Amino acid sequence: MKNPFSRQDDLPFSLTGKPDRISQTLFGKYGEEKRWEALDAISAPGQSKWHQRLLLWMLASENPDMRDRCWEILDHSKVDFEILMTELSCPMWQVRVGVIRLLAKSGRLDIVRYLVAGIEDYHQNVVDETKASLITLVKNAINRRSRGELPREEVEDALTALFQPLYASKRSPKYQAIQFLFKVAPLDEDLFWEMYLNLELPQYTAFHEELVRYQAEGSLDVLYHGLLQQNEAIVQRLTGFLSMAVRNSGDNVTHHLNAIRKLSKDEFVKIAFVLQHYRILVEFQGLIKHMAPSDRIVLFDLLEAVGAEQNLAFLLRCLQLDDSRIRIRVLKILGESETLGLRHEVFEFLTDTDEQVLLATLRYLQKKGDLSILEKISHLTRSKKKKVRQGVVTTMFKIVKDMMLKDFDSFGDQKRNKILRWLLKMKPNFFQEMSYLSESPVEQDRIRYLKMLEAEDLSGAMAEYRRLSKDNSAKVRATSVKGFGRMKDPDTRFRLAKTHFKDADPRVRANAVELLTDEKPEDPEMIEMAKSAAKSKDRRERANALAKLLNWGFAEYEDSLMKMLNNEDEWEKSSGLWVVGVTKNTSHLTDYLRDAANDKRSHVREMAVRGIGLKGSEEDLRALMPFLQDPDRNVRVAAQKALRSRLNLSFEIA
Repeated sequence: MKNPFSRQDDLPFSLTGKPDRISQTLFGKYGEEKRWEALDAISAPGQSKWHQRLLLWMLASENPDMRDRCWEILDHSKVDFEILMTELSCPMWQVRVGVIRLLAKSGRLDIVRYLVAGIEDYHQNVVDETKASLITLVKNAINRRSRGELPREEVEDALTALFQPLYASKRSPKYQAIQFLFKVAPLDEDLFWEMYLNLELPQYTAFHEELVRYQAEGSLDVLYHGLLQQNEAIVQRLTGFLSMAVRNSGDNVTHHLNAIRKLSKDEFVKIAFVLQHYRILVEFQGLIKHMAPSDRIVLFDLLEAVGAEQNLAFLLRCLQLDDSRIRIRVLKILGESETLGLRHEVFEFLTDTDEQVLLATLRYLQKKGDLSILEKISHLTRSKKKKVRQGVVTTMFKIVKDMMLKDFDSFGDQKRNKILRWLLKMKPNFFQEMSYLSESPVEQDRIRYLKMLEAEDLSGAMAEYRRLSKDNSAKVRATSVKGFGRMKDPDTRFRLAKTHFKDADPRVRANAVELLTDEKPEDPEMIEMAKSAAKSKDRRERANALAKLLNWGFAEYEDSLMKMLNNEDEWEKSSGLWVVGVTKNTSHLTDYLRDAANDKRSHVREMAVRGIGLKGSEEDLRALMPFLQDPDRNVRVAAQKALRSRLNLSFEIA
């Protein structure tokens, strides 16, 4: 029978209540096999504090497999906090590393104060593990905050511990803990900046220096979030430092722009205004040559957020940069500005070899150019690049179109139609593109659209004339009805006009009368409608009807015409003079035209000169020469047209 207490016998591990047997086996001379058995014995759940301490000590074992087994057990165990605190000062560095790693696993920020001490450890492995564990701890805290499980007290404890090194010497290893301050700060920014304000001058000056030192590690993210704080004291303190930091950053300006790039859209805009107000944006502008192309885009985003046109001198300097993306961006800003006019500096890019810059220049000229630049860009119509040729045509088209819309009402029908035909030649779907005007709530836009349709094929225009002849606006209806006059068949014109003879507005009725044929009709209904219109109280409707009836040979209506010619009212008399000019059976009334040409009232003179141009003798026409100097421009134009059409004379009218 074997001696149960012999050293050669198996130890009774079922008696795990005797810790000395476990420790003797783990650290004694019983061999590897017994150590593995001892580890198995204490791997069961519910280890005592002594067993946990033994496992920590075994982390210093020379056997890597055994160390891994200890870690496996510890990873699935809840190690007593007091033991961890005690073993934090264990002489074996491997144990200290293990303790630090286990502390970090807890995820509690209030242990940061204990981990900071590890940065001062004499063994580099402990220092490295401390730094890695602090990073792990912050990551865990971020996840806890996202789940709403992070108490503010923990964050406060960690921030307090990490602010403390600012009061230590910069030579102290503990000073390196400040870099982790920038990792913890985002967990509670309000609390962080509250503590920041409590720092004295030496401390917050040192803190600012660390911002620059760790800018590559993201410290500037914290700084720019600080600018979003509502506390003016924080903003004042940070901007004073930031202005100098940006000015001296040189190539490192990219770290600042990277931090700004990460902000949300709303935050980005707020930061832009802060930087503009404290003139830090100017410092960024001075460093544009040091910026990477992607960083320059961030700078221009900042400028646009605050109104880039305020920095015109800077924008013009940027046009000289050998950076096509920036040139394109500047041209876009200049083009979209409502306050800046055409800048002649952009003309130099019309010979640029970069296709995108050239197209951006053309887009700029579309918005800012006028008719004077058409000659400057005409050479590009011969470009070998299809997109450039298309861009030139589009630019010319838009400039002419915008000019036409702007000065539409000042053009005569002939000039307007000439421009419209040119636009239609450049873009066959021009009228479809302009159809938005027909739906405009502005009456004048719909009228302009109808007048444009005069250059459209009748087949394409008629549907629009019909549709807008039912418009709520009387002016629009009247203009639509006038468009029916393009129909050559008198019966078709009459059929279209018939429903408008009873329109509530006299302008619509007058234009409907004007659609009646100049030759005497066989349709009695047409004659009756003209006779009815001749009794109208509206002078224009009445004048149109009298002109038709007199042309049809109803001489009895000359009495009504004489009443208009002898009326002292300027507009009644003018309407009568118009009738004399356009009817073929009133040559005996030419004296009224001669007399009215000397009337003091300009509108009367104008109608008289028009009539003479149509019915006067050659002597009457030559007598119109003085009217080329009439004080009223409409009279001068009427005289010019009369002399040009009858005598083939042409004069420039001022």
